[in-house]
Amino acid sequence: MATKAKTKVQPPVQSVQQNNKTLFIIISAIAVLISIIYSYKLKWLGDDIFIALRYVQNFIEGNGLVYNKGERVEGFTDFLWIMLISFFTWLKRDPLVTVQVMGILSSVGTLILCSAMAFKISNKNKKLIIPFVTIALALNYDYNTWATSGLETSLFSFLLCSSFYTFFFSEIRETKRYILTGLFLCLAMMTRPDTLLIVFLANLLCACNLFFQRKELVKIIKTLLFFNLAILVIYIPYFLWRYNYYGFIFPNTYYDKLGNESAYSKGFQYIWLYFKPHFVSILAFVLPLFIILPLVKNKFKDNLHEFLNDRWNAAFILSVKIVYLYLIFFVAKVGGDFMYARFIIPIAPFIYFIIFYSVIKLAKPNRVNIILGVLILAGFIETTIRMDLFKAIDKNGKEIITWNGDVSDERYVYTSYYPMQEEIKMGKAIHNCFDGIETRMLIKGGQACMGYFANFSYIQEFHGLTDTLIAHSKIEHRERIGHEKHGSIEYFESKSIHFVFPIHARPITKDTFRFANINYSPYQIRTEIITYDTKIIAQLKAKLGDDFQYTDFPMYLDYYIQSRLASEPYDKLKADYDNFYLYYFKNNNDKERENKFTIALSSKKV
Repeated sequence: MATKAKTKVQPPVQSVQQNNKTLFIIISAIAVLISIIYSYKLKWLGDDIFIALRYVQNFIEGNGLVYNKGERVEGFTDFLWIMLISFFTWLKRDPLVTVQVMGILSSVGTLILCSAMAFKISNKNKKLIIPFVTIALALNYDYNTWATSGLETSLFSFLLCSSFYTFFFSEIRETKRYILTGLFLCLAMMTRPDTLLIVFLANLLCACNLFFQRKELVKIIKTLLFFNLAILVIYIPYFLWRYNYYGFIFPNTYYDKLGNESAYSKGFQYIWLYFKPHFVSILAFVLPLFIILPLVKNKFKDNLHEFLNDRWNAAFILSVKIVYLYLIFFVAKVGGDFMYARFIIPIAPFIYFIIFYSVIKLAKPNRVNIILGVLILAGFIETTIRMDLFKAIDKNGKEIITWNGDVSDERYVYTSYYPMQEEIKMGKAIHNCFDGIETRMLIKGGQACMGYFANFSYIQEFHGLTDTLIAHSKIEHRERIGHEKHGSIEYFESKSIHFVFPIHARPITKDTFRFANINYSPYQIRTEIITYDTKIIAQLKAKLGDDFQYTDFPMYLDYYIQSRLASEPYDKLKADYDNFYLYYFKNNNDKERENKFTIALSSKKV
């Protein structure tokens, strides 16, 4: 008796899809969890956030959105970020914890959006495609590093991805989709002004697309109005308030960091420094050519029109344009940044999306996951190469961490070189020493944290981030990006700045009579006196006693008058007097000693 051949029973399609969905969610959840743990393990705070926190402090205390009371200077570019910090600070939340929590949540939000996009593409292809963008970001050292830096980097990235997802991957009706996309872009622009480039590109492409679809002019205008509704209703009133409040079109940092000029050589060096270890990301510039070039061969216009009729193809093309536009006309133009990877991380999701979509388009379906898996494994190699970027050998043959050109590993700086916890303790110690004494303080690069906790009534920032005169001054030679402008000793003296604490910095002058020490256990705080105020010096001496060691300048003048006044040539005496005038005579009523100098100068001039 013949036996019937067994038929292989195929699992129901619905069951396969459900299994794929479950597996996809599990993979995505693991990637997100890895990123959270990674970010938390790398947690740190950059010094620049403490400039923003002083704005928050003054805002909450009712002094206005200012760094110093009575001075309206926009020393920040992240208005929305500052408003969010202010809100939670008003709710009595610790701002140092707030900025890190918000950073991680923004990072997680970006990862979830990337997974949602990958899932929809996976569904369309009716097979499981691993969420490459989510995994690649979760394993990216720098993406996770900037999540807890305290800066707005992660929020900015999240808002850009939100606008991208809303327009190309959401199922919202057209009008609402345009409005919501525009809202996210508006919020991104209030977080980082450079979003203006992306808004311009989005409007241009939107108008061109409607035009090529032969839409009526009324329809084109109406659609663009919906797209820009949030900008018209929210951003423009905000901009008018900003301009009226601060007096300039752009934030003070734009002028201070020479945003109106170009430094392409440094900018491309900065970009290359990122892509050198992140070599997988270079594929974002190579793979699209194999998709776009075939469209050019014959009937380019028809081919392109057909290609762009697919919304996700359009998303791919827009991603390519965003990456190119942002890198060339923002990152490269301004010369990059002194903080490694900071300017590139917000567009990293778009870079990985280009690679992800290109592989799906170019590879055979059964090889897509294999290729994406290999690229993910390459991410582990990237981290090793990236860590070597800032290693060097000192003269003793010891391995050290240093700058690479003008760029630094900012996290390392503030976890190892200038440990932030030590800066906080030092700032609090300085505050205790000067508490109750009305003093004006100068901070240099890397001292914003110390200045924030020292909490002087007036703080002058050395490089002009919070000073319009320094920011708008001219310089002859370009130097390290972000540190090219600074005030002079004469300028700080004219503003009656009293002290600078060169704990990690070089003294501003060579005048030994300016140097002082404050012994405040367990610290010996070195300081440099910028302007000698007898009242402040007396208060500090009365409070600290012998723990305040300084040069008594009236006594120094007496010695100078007795031993050098008659013998010094006119030019040397004039230079010394000019120095003494700004340092001492200008701010203290000591006509008796000053007259001796003016009389001596008059006699020598004759």
